[in-house]
This record gives sequence, C-alpha cells and structure tokens, in this order.
Amino acid sequence: MTSPNYVVHGAGGIGCVVAGRLAATGRKVQLVARGPHLQALQSDGLTLTHNTEGHWFLPASSTAHDLDVDDQTIVLLAMKTDDTFAAVEEHSLLYKELPLVCLQNGVTNEEWLSQEGYRTYGCTVMVGAGILEPGKVRHSGGRLLEVGCWPTGSDLTCHELTSDLTEAGMKAVVDERVVDGKWGKLARNLANAYLALVNLSVQEASCDPLDRQFISDVNEEAADVFDAADISARTVGKKNLRQQIARLREPGEWPAEPPVTDSTRSYPSTWQDLASQRGQVEVDHFNGVVVRLGETYGIPTPLNRILRDRCISAARHRTMPGSETAESLRSAAS
Repeated sequence: MTSPNYVVHGAGGIGCVVAGRLAATGRKVQLVARGPHLQALQSDGLTLTHNTEGHWFLPASSTAHDLDVDDQTIVLLAMKTDDTFAAVEEHSLLYKELPLVCLQNGVTNEEWLSQEGYRTYGCTVMVGAGILEPGKVRHSGGRLLEVGCWPTGSDLTCHELTSDLTEAGMKAVVDERVVDGKWGKLARNLANAYLALVNLSVQEASCDPLDRQFISDVNEEAADVFDAADISARTVGKKNLRQQIARLREPGEWPAEPPVTDSTRSYPSTWQDLASQRGQVEVDHFNGVVVRLGETYGIPTPLNRILRDRCISAARHRTMPGSETAESLRSAAS
C-alpha cells in the first residue's frame, strides 16, 4: 500500500507540529504557508521546540499548485477559519477529489466543505502550539487528535491518518462521531475570547473564582442553546458540559498545578491573534455560533455576544490583551 502524501495547508502552529512529527516518521510532507513564516520555512527550514524537538527542511510554498499533489494526497487544513473559504476555492480543481481534514476549531469549516461537495473529514485537536518567530514553532502541550468522516463514520483515510499520527507520537484515534467531539471543542473554545480580553494564560484561567464564574456562565449559555438545538457536545474527560459548569462554580482559589513558569505558560490562539495584532480573530465561529443559535431558539446569550463583539473590536483596533475585566464585560452585557 502506498503511503499518503500529506499537504499541510495553513502551516502555522498546529499545522507545523503535525507536519514535523509526520516528517520525522519518514512520511512525505509539504507545506502551504505565507508571509515571513513561509520565507523562513523555505530558507532555514522548520524548527520545533519544547514538547516536540526537531528541525526539518520540507517543501513549502504559498500555494499547493507549486507542490507535488497526486491521488495519494491527504490535505490537512490548519489555517484560520476565515481563511479557509478563499484558500479552498483557489485550489478547488486540485482539491475537489482529495480528502480534506479540518484541524481547525469550530464546525464552520466542515459544514461549508460538505455543503460544497468536498470529501470532508473532521479532526478534534487537543494540541497547543504557536509561532515563536518565523520558521520556529513552540509545541506547548497536548497530543490528542480525533479523526472521522464528517459528520459521522470512518473510512480507510481515517485509519491511515490516525495510524501515521500514532507512529508520529500523537494520541490519534478514529472517531465515529467526530461531529460531537467538534461541538465539544467549540464549547471549550468559548473561553478563548475571555482569556484574550482579560490577558489570562490557559494554565491560570481557572485559578480565580471570578474568572471561573464568568467562564461557567458563558458555558451555561452554550449548554442551554445546545439542548434547544439537540446538539450533542462531547467533551474531553469524564465530565459532560453541565458537570464541568458545576465544577467551575465550586468556591475557593485553585493554584495552578504544576506551578506556571514563563517556559510552561501558554495562550489560546485568540490571545495570540490579539498579541500579534493580526487584525482578525475566529470568535464569530465560536461564541458567534452560540449567539446565532440563541437567536434561533429564543435563548438569551449576552455574555457570548459581548465576548464576540468586544474581541472582534479589539482585533480590528489592534488592542493588546488585557483591555477588559470580568466586571467590565458583565457590565457591558447587562
């Protein structure tokens, strides 16, 4: 059997971690990237640090039309959701018959691709990563990847991909109901806007009971609209979404375990987008989805709405993380 030929389209933090690990097993891996990061990949190669260490020279271009794409190619989409539509349309003839695996958060990518008739696969990603500088990516933690046909089922592509990812040291599994996992990850990502606006790391998000209360209230809005829409959101771990909400509402200070240092502290991609003054964030595909479901089913979602609106505004105005507090957000939402 011929090994898959991987094209990582959107080779940023997550995409580069997956690409480097697959390349380390001898798999054929090519990258689509842009800007100074692409230039560094082409001239100096890809360097991964922290939870993945290594250096690779991989074919990289601003378009997959310059790469070696054949009928054994599996395309791993890892760009920001708002960049997916134009990127796929630009490659529509090249990608039309190929499996497209969505490594992004949310469900927008899979829903759009399947509606457009592409061979669509979902992948729930529990991996933290970010670009330290062009060509250099920090893998901050996590190795879980759950892969399945969209919205349900599995096929040979799922099994080939998870087998290669497992060989590459990732915790990869085939998920027969990947749609449930992706909705569960969407719920988890609802806190990203809050962490970005108040300037909190992932490790410190649950320490202060005021932060936990805010996040639990955001999640409760989502749980209510999910129930109304009959959406099954499967969360990682033993607790379902309602149980996680109850846990967050328990009193007291929770120390970060293990203690957080500059080398272990990590931030969600939304925080990274504000900090890099990128001008765009993905929150309309997380909190915005909850808001629109709430409008459809007549359920108020004021906290998700204010997180979406304030975070989008902060991105547009190049406002750095830390412009809000829990109190200012609650006041604006009331």
